[in-house]
Amino acid sequence: MAGRWILASAALAIALPAVGQAVRQLPPGTPANRPPSNDDRDAAKGSRIPPTVDAKYDAGMAAIRAKNPGAAVELMRPVLADFERRYADEKRQIYCAVTPEQSSAYLADAARAKRAAVAIDAGWCRAQYVTGYALIDLQRLPEAETAFTRLIGFAPQNSRYLNELGYILMKQKKWKESLDAYRRSEAAADLTPGRVTEERCLALKGIGYNLVELGDLDAAEAAYRKCLNINPQDSDSPRELEYIAQQRKLTV
Repeated sequence: MAGRWILASAALAIALPAVGQAVRQLPPGTPANRPPSNDDRDAAKGSRIPPTVDAKYDAGMAAIRAKNPGAAVELMRPVLADFERRYADEKRQIYCAVTPEQSSAYLADAARAKRAAVAIDAGWCRAQYVTGYALIDLQRLPEAETAFTRLIGFAPQNSRYLNELGYILMKQKKWKESLDAYRRSEAAADLTPGRVTEERCLALKGIGYNLVELGDLDAAEAAYRKCLNINPQDSDSPRELEYIAQQRKLTV
């Protein structure tokens, strides 16, 4: 397969390339494609977050928007340390939900598995999310992967977190692992009130991107078309479909 050039097409208007020229968008989840202010806090108005944690979360996101991810990491350290102290002796499975729907799903899964579990407030989830997000911006991808992998252990059906993990794995060219994360995200999108379409379409674009890298152009095309079916205004999928068409011509 021809090499794939990655351009920030979400921010730049580019003409379609000549056939055979491999021009790509930034992978799904790239900072240019995901404004940090669009988190899932508004969907979790019922969760009980201590005011000090909420303020630190806001400060961390503000630092990221100000292009100071290092400061965001430092702001989250005391929140994460407090979590470690508070739950050091907890024997039950800890779930960290940012919406009531996610909390209900996690506890129901635990009950079916006859596993003792507890759902804690969303503060730790958000602190870990900011930390992982900032580590991506710092290009500390192995650390970001560790942060999001642990976070998803506490929030296994959070589409936002799974999409971020998929992006981190994609950036490291771990195509199959990234594909798995994006597929899990698509399946979990219904548990993201207010962002179902956005998260599902982002997951589908991640699925398509990885499938192209793995050489399955037909399945990749199906993923991008599924995204367009749920969001006809998506601007990335048409460019990816054009890229797939070019690759097919190159293999004829």
